[in-house]
Amino acid sequence: MKNKVLLVTSNFEDIPISQTKTPEESHYPVGLAYLHSYLESKKIDTKILCLNNQNYDCCFKEVLNKIKNFSPDIIGFQLLTSNRVSSYRLIEYIHKEYPEIKIVIGGIHTTIMYKQLIKTYPFLIAVLGEGEITFVELIEELNKKKINLKKINGVAFWSRGAVTRTPPRELIKDLDTLPFPKHELFFKNPKRYSGCLLTSRGCPFSCSFCCLNPEAKRIVRFRSPENVVDEIEHMINTLPQITEIFIHDDSFFVSNERVIKICDEIVKRKIKMDFVCSGRIKPISKEMIKKLEEAGFSRVLVGMESGDNGILKSCHKGINQEDVVNCFKLFSKSKINLKTFLIVGLPGETIGTINETLRFIKKLQRIKYTSYSKYPNLLMVYPGTEVYDIAKSKGMVSDEFWLSDKEIPVYTAENSYAQLKIFGELLANNLSFSRMSTWRGFVAQFEMIPYIIIYGFKKIIQILKNKKIN
Repeated sequence: MKNKVLLVTSNFEDIPISQTKTPEESHYPVGLAYLHSYLESKKIDTKILCLNNQNYDCCFKEVLNKIKNFSPDIIGFQLLTSNRVSSYRLIEYIHKEYPEIKIVIGGIHTTIMYKQLIKTYPFLIAVLGEGEITFVELIEELNKKKINLKKINGVAFWSRGAVTRTPPRELIKDLDTLPFPKHELFFKNPKRYSGCLLTSRGCPFSCSFCCLNPEAKRIVRFRSPENVVDEIEHMINTLPQITEIFIHDDSFFVSNERVIKICDEIVKRKIKMDFVCSGRIKPISKEMIKKLEEAGFSRVLVGMESGDNGILKSCHKGINQEDVVNCFKLFSKSKINLKTFLIVGLPGETIGTINETLRFIKKLQRIKYTSYSKYPNLLMVYPGTEVYDIAKSKGMVSDEFWLSDKEIPVYTAENSYAQLKIFGELLANNLSFSRMSTWRGFVAQFEMIPYIIIYGFKKIIQILKNKKIN
């Protein structure tokens, strides 16, 4: 019986040590944790290795040790664009040294590039889209004497000299039926304090730089507020060390009414926890912000990407400057710390759009001051995005790139990497609080000193309050 399954998410691309996060600080793969719980609920012996923060040598060693100690029948790789290279090397080695082990791949990179992957590694089986039900059916089929993968919806494999794909798997409509993800698997380090939570799946928007899951078709499915808060209580009871829960939904604010219900349920059950969430600038309401604060949300992270209306329109953000101003005004009287993200180098970016972004953000900082990172994100090119299609049309990259060992490329079809770095430095010097310690940063932000002082004073008070509570 092929009932021993090892789930692996291998190490991400190498990044400078100064930018890495320790395991206890980084987010963990909730999707893989859901898969683990679902397999266990079907009496399948399952182990998991989350190695995205390890270097390749450590990652390779841990996987081989687990194979020797656990002797899995099936290994499932969560294949992301950022960990594809290390996954390829592990897949090649395992197939050569342990040919009896079935290797299954899933994840967003698999779902988008499955044809390329199966052609390159015809021994693989790809799970496309949501994996819980599909993976269990696949395991059951692999246990039969006469295997027929064509009976399983949502998979791709090599058959008779070609890639064969079965009909798409129907999306899980009632997410409340899924067992809670195995959070405890990622809390072996006593220093980890932040839990991760998903209250919905899917996103209705189509930003040009985002690789939406093509199987989800921009359909959003929600868990009930009661089920969400049940999981929060479960996390608190099983993991007493956590002091923060981060909601990682793709579009948490898409239904303000539902967010309010979740907050009301948290207050009703008298849960005391520091909550953080990511959300969209629109839609957003005064009532929702009030409820977020009552429920214990201390930070809200939103993606603005650019302060230029032309860039916002061309990348399909579905927002404009007026919407952003409205968001900042609504948060201006709240204690919640608002953080916005920027992307440098979107199609159409020029020194003019960068200067407009600077002008606009300084206007926003006068409404509610928010500091930016030491260096903003440069636009990266991911398969399955509109930006990738543009990059291909301009001859910057091709599909074959994703089989190479090269790192995910920065979008340089319109601006050189050196020019993008200049744009990034300009934004950082003008917007990052940490740059105030440099001469250029101090001069660039001199006019903002009164707002920075108020911001810093509030931060000190909050830190002192937190120490008193702890």
